[in-house]
Amino acid sequence: MQLTLCFKEVCHFDIQKIILLFSIIILFTVTACTQTTSEPESEKPAEVTKIKLGVGFIPNVQFSPLYVAQKKGFYAEEGLEVELEYGYENDFVALVAQGERQFAIASGDQVILGRSQGLPITYIMKWFERFPVAVMALKEKGIDSPEKLQDVSVGVPGLFGASYIGWKALVYAENIDESKITLESIGFTQAESISKGTIDAAVVYIANEPIQLAQAGYRIDVIEVSDYIDLISNGLITNEKTIKENPELVRKMVKATLKGIAYAIENPDETFQIAREVVPEITDETAPIQKSVLNASITLWQSSSMGMTDREAWQESMDFMVAMKLIDEAIDIDSLHTNEFVNK
Repeated sequence: MQLTLCFKEVCHFDIQKIILLFSIIILFTVTACTQTTSEPESEKPAEVTKIKLGVGFIPNVQFSPLYVAQKKGFYAEEGLEVELEYGYENDFVALVAQGERQFAIASGDQVILGRSQGLPITYIMKWFERFPVAVMALKEKGIDSPEKLQDVSVGVPGLFGASYIGWKALVYAENIDESKITLESIGFTQAESISKGTIDAAVVYIANEPIQLAQAGYRIDVIEVSDYIDLISNGLITNEKTIKENPELVRKMVKATLKGIAYAIENPDETFQIAREVVPEITDETAPIQKSVLNASITLWQSSSMGMTDREAWQESMDFMVAMKLIDEAIDIDSLHTNEFVNK
């Protein structure tokens, strides 16, 4: 009897221990599972903001800093997924003004024109340090300075766009008498027209047609507009609503884009290889010319104050546009641009 009682007591004691042990194991397992399946706050993926950025008509090596910012993850580091859109600059300006797009690449003259028409757009980051337009002629013509542009024929793509703005700015800055010049609209045939001698000079992009003719063996003279007037060139624009409601987004977009520009300047060879993945026109045959285009473009981007715009340059740009009747009257300079988001 005593043995039986002792056995029952021992059994009862052991059963209690086993139940307690199982309870501890279950509690520990549940806790461990909870800990492994609950993702710490710092490891949760950041929300990605998708951006459509209007740039230019077609993919081009001159847009390499943007391709670099995509490829190297500079946009991704800021939580941005940037898709480049190709088309016409004035269309992108209108879309940004309407709030259909948050950002676009546009020149300072387009911002001035837009603001003069009441569009709520603002220039937030300078990309091109120098205006990329020039007048080109064969060296044999002797047209190597603005004062030589008398009694000659000058070709322009048309009475629109940056080429025309650049031409009018040179006329304004050097007080050129246009009545003594035959100005012809020739489309985008500047290199061909110059080489065939159908015109004496042509308004061109510094990083395009001069390189084509030089590579083909022609000796040329190039009159760069930026040597005579400081125009605000291409940069990043946004609208007033985005600046007011989402300044952090603007800051991130500016920071990542500037990082792409700086990397492209410092690493031209790698940048060119990145561009080759994007631009269909870069083939083994065209690669040498396209690499020269990139190198020439880099000289236009280089700056000691990357991204910053100068108020005096905006004033000079606007004064020229008023004088040449490109806009009706002067507007508030401070409404055109801000350096608030650069270097932040």
